[in-house]
Amino acid sequence: MRHIVVRNLTSEDWLKRDCLVTELMRQGECVTRVIRRCTYHIDSQVTVPSLDDSIRWALHLDPMQPRQVFVTKEFDPETGHERVVYKVLGHFYVVLDRQVICVGYRHILSMMVEPVAASCEE
Repeated sequence: MRHIVVRNLTSEDWLKRDCLVTELMRQGECVTRVIRRCTYHIDSQVTVPSLDDSIRWALHLDPMQPRQVFVTKEFDPETGHERVVYKVLGHFYVVLDRQVICVGYRHILSMMVEPVAASCEE
């Protein structure tokens, strides 16, 4: 059996966007939950006098820290639960007309595997 839920979480603050996809799969004696979450937020906006100025503006940016990647893995031998989380944090720029927008993002992929007997107790 496979069950997928997609949610686009809307914030009152239009500078943030959050999308969540949850997938539940039962295979044999295990239940696997996969969660994908993408969060975007506008860090800053700058209006340049002309589109040609955006290149000159970009050359004088303070260097931002590079993309960060985190991977964690947990295993509980007593219960048989296993969890792996992959997280990426970073930013990118969008040029729209004369607006230069810095967008920060967080992407998370979380996978949890547990025995069916343990998941039925929830």
